[in-house]
Amino acid sequence: MSYSLEYLVNVTLKDVIPYISEIRWMQEKIEEILKKVSQINEFMAVLEEEIKRESLTRKTDLKIFLTYFQKRVKSIASKERAERT
Repeated sequence: MSYSLEYLVNVTLKDVIPYISEIRWMQEKIEEILKKVSQINEFMAVLEEEIKRESLTRKTDLKIFLTYFQKRVKSIASKERAERT
């Protein structure tokens, strides 16, 4: 059972909203990145580059999102490996 990048991003966005200072800005930034990439690894790489460029508050918001996103991806990957064995 594979999940689309868009699905993973949307579910993660819902998870992190309580912890984000600039929600609308972050949603727009994430959508902008999604338009540029099609793979999970690409998405994370571009997001990491964006984190380096942003102001402190925005950097923190993106780091929170990235941390939750990485946890979700790892969790799904672990479940899929377990299902195959």
